[in-house]
Amino acid sequence: MLEYYLFGGSFRLGQIIIYSSLWLVTGFLVSGVFRHMMGPAKVRKLFGEGTKRGIFTGWLIGMLLPVCSLGAIPIVRELHRSKVKGGTIIAFGLTAPLFNPMSILYGLTLSDPVAILAFSLCALVIVSLLGILWDRFFSDETSDNLDEEMPAPGIKRIAAVFYSVARDATGASTMYVVIGILCSVLIAITFDKGDLQSEVERNNIFAPVAVAAIALPIYSTPLLAMSQIGGMFQHGNSIGAAFSLLILGAGANIGLVAWFVVTYGWKRTFAFLALLMLTTISLAYLIDKPLYPKGIEPAGHTHAFDVYTHPFHRGESELGKITRSKLEEFWKANEFGGTWLLGGILFLGVIVRCVGSTRIEKWLHSDSPKQDRKYDMDVPGWILGSTAVTGLIAASVAGCYLYYPAPDDLLQDLSTVNTECVLSAKNQEWEAAEKWIPYADDLSRRLEVGVFLRNGSVDEFKTAKAKTYRDKLDKLKQFVEERETNGLEDFAMEVSHSYQRLSKAFKEQE
Repeated sequence: MLEYYLFGGSFRLGQIIIYSSLWLVTGFLVSGVFRHMMGPAKVRKLFGEGTKRGIFTGWLIGMLLPVCSLGAIPIVRELHRSKVKGGTIIAFGLTAPLFNPMSILYGLTLSDPVAILAFSLCALVIVSLLGILWDRFFSDETSDNLDEEMPAPGIKRIAAVFYSVARDATGASTMYVVIGILCSVLIAITFDKGDLQSEVERNNIFAPVAVAAIALPIYSTPLLAMSQIGGMFQHGNSIGAAFSLLILGAGANIGLVAWFVVTYGWKRTFAFLALLMLTTISLAYLIDKPLYPKGIEPAGHTHAFDVYTHPFHRGESELGKITRSKLEEFWKANEFGGTWLLGGILFLGVIVRCVGSTRIEKWLHSDSPKQDRKYDMDVPGWILGSTAVTGLIAASVAGCYLYYPAPDDLLQDLSTVNTECVLSAKNQEWEAAEKWIPYADDLSRRLEVGVFLRNGSVDEFKTAKAKTYRDKLDKLKQFVEERETNGLEDFAMEVSHSYQRLSKAFKEQE
């Protein structure tokens, strides 16, 4: 029994670290840019100090920066240090983990685009209401006298950003991140595998409430949340439950709540959470029926929540070997350099703290001799900060093109994955089939987004072929889950033929 919990928790812990690493690096970097390139005064100005657009600005910047709910923690801490209004911090902190260019594009392949637009507008309603009420009743921050000396111009100002990143990664921000991760691992090993497959059916009137009750402790990236919401649309699950999952599962975590408690106290945090839950659940019920997809036959279950439960069945043997094997496969499929970057930052942070911050900060704020500054330009901090933030946004857009490659390139990968799906199913290699089918589904969605990015639209014929292919994959997945052999081989060939039609459709010229 101890192995069941130990290895199950270890696997979920490894998954979360791999999932979150790149988003965390981005969060630490944005925080460093705000602190040492812009400074508190410029940060407040960027977030609409003295205007009525602060909450909207927080929502907009949050939608543009690629961070998750864990990666948002160092940024909201820096915003609070810069004396940005609490309502604006809430608008940013809740929106940044929900939407970014990559997740919004992915979301357009999951359901009617109107649904994604409706989710975005409802999120704006929530953060606006919370932000306005917070500033109305809890506004005690002073923002008229805080500023600080910036590091010396040139290379020292750039070095200061990485110094800040290293210190933050080995400081309080990481403590809150660890709290968020451990709570997600704890809830994963609390629920047995498959426990949450039937809690979000359309006819379950309590589905939005049930999801809201368990969503806050879990961790989800924006892309993962979008893929899960897509599965819920595809299976005819409760749309209200999908909305609760997005706002509370991807938008917040216990680490962020812990920071709220330490910073604002229990009473304010409780009021904030109560209003967040109330508005989320209310809007979930409001949009549940109007956004329900037409022509969808409810599947009676969903696997959207399997990633938040225990990864293994009770009684399985050789869990240590299985855990290592699955983590290795997960690493190969989802590691894009983030864990190496995060590990390097943590290592640098340890060195910085061993050397001593006083000595480093004294050097960063000292002027270099004139002969050593012949290549340095004294560029104003607001220009450097704005350029850095713009660069991060541009990198996010460029990342879209990398994550959603050209159709010809992606079809090569999808062809290989589809072959593995079909062969493993035909040969009744159940675990292999369970691994390859979700990959094929994901690649088919990225195929559509890749076309949309480059052409501005995807014609209905291509969309229909992609949807048909995913429907076949979903049916094949049911065969595999139920270990059904009767008719399996014939249906696996149907999947293969469906892929061939999909490939032909996307290879045709517009």
